[in-house]
This record gives sequence, C-alpha cells and structure tokens, in this order.
Amino acid sequence: MDAPEALREFLSYVVANLIDHPQQATIAIGTNINGAVAYRVQLAPEDVRHVIGKNGMTISAIRSLLNTAAAKHGIKISLKVGSSQEEDAEAATVAPQSEE
Repeated sequence: MDAPEALREFLSYVVANLIDHPQQATIAIGTNINGAVAYRVQLAPEDVRHVIGKNGMTISAIRSLLNTAAAKHGIKISLKVGSSQEEDAEAATVAPQSEE
C-alpha cells in the first residue's frame, strides 16, 4: 500500500469514528495545483459538524495528524470536508454556457 492510500485509510478510520452515518462517507484522492495529495471528504450534511468540531478544533487536529504522517513519507497533503448536499447545490448554481 502506497503512502497516499495508507493516509486515506487512516483518515477513513478517524472520520468513521466521529460520525453517525459512516456508510455515506466517501474520501476522494487527487492532486492539487501545488502538487500535494488532496483528500476530499464527502459526508452526510448532519455529520459535517462532528468532523469540523467547535471552532474547527476537530478538523484542525485531524489535519495536524495527517500532515505529521504525510511528512514522515515525504509528501504534502490538503484536506477538504463537505457534504454531498453542498456539492449538489454548487452544481445547481452553475449556469450552462450559451454558445454564440
């Protein structure tokens, strides 16, 4: 198992133990424009607050753990958390471009 996948498994374990609907959670892996491994966590809307935590303390701790583990493997990471409902709303607000 390579480092980005091992970190995804770790992130999945942490998130699953914080939320009420782990079966609805997904974690996508990509690369951002800076070359860092980008993790995008999609959750049920009611679970987002559990992962973010009061004043962002929980997500800050998760990012700190991931960054420390990633540094051990010589990689940089980014982490974004959102709900599938937010993604649906973003898609609905994008107007199709008309051809002239």
